[in-house]
Amino acid sequence: MKKFILLFSSIYALSYAHDPDKDNLNWKQYYRFGSVYSESSNIGYSSYGRLKRTTAYTFRDIRFFGHFFKNDSEIRLRHKYSRRFLTIDHIYSYSTLIYEKNTILNVDLRYHLNQGLGYFLRKNDFGNMTLELGVAFDNSDYLNAEQKTTYIRGACSIDHKLKSFSSKLEVDYFYQISEVELHSSLSRFQIVGEFEWLVSNGLGIISGLTWDIQDEDSSPSMFFTLSIAKPVDWRF
Repeated sequence: MKKFILLFSSIYALSYAHDPDKDNLNWKQYYRFGSVYSESSNIGYSSYGRLKRTTAYTFRDIRFFGHFFKNDSEIRLRHKYSRRFLTIDHIYSYSTLIYEKNTILNVDLRYHLNQGLGYFLRKNDFGNMTLELGVAFDNSDYLNAEQKTTYIRGACSIDHKLKSFSSKLEVDYFYQISEVELHSSLSRFQIVGEFEWLVSNGLGIISGLTWDIQDEDSSPSMFFTLSIAKPVDWRF
């Protein structure tokens, strides 16, 4: 009987034990809407949505951004998950899944996966600086021909906050290591830069650019949006 009580007590304790994946749990949602300009497609509409979940050791978010022009569109839907690597505070593992469509670059559909390790060069209340290195895989419909591609991926991100202003720069480089098909390498840079003025709590104005550099003819898309950010009271 004592063994049974001890076993039951142990199971009960484990069931209600402290869950480290919920330490400092925070949910936040973001929305943006405005205009975008591209040299190749003129003026269009810019939209953005994001849902982010963070804890002391994990990060997970899903985000959508779209640039819609009269004859072209740039659409990206991304899910990213990362967590602290073992017990090393400044190193994390990550996995990212992306669906994207960019008719400006003749990409009708691209499913993309990348994963690897990241390192915090800086992490404090004023912002973060990270480096990431990993492998990436595409399955894309490029120039109306299905193409599977493997890359080495390197990335750097910098964000900084100062009172009512914040800035962010993200640079990803994908170096194609699989065989080049259609006489066209898919190695590319992807750049996102933003500057935000926080007008009031949760309301801001953002200007920035996105730039997929795959050939000499590519040009950036520059946007100007109104942004809304609000916490979400979820506990899971």
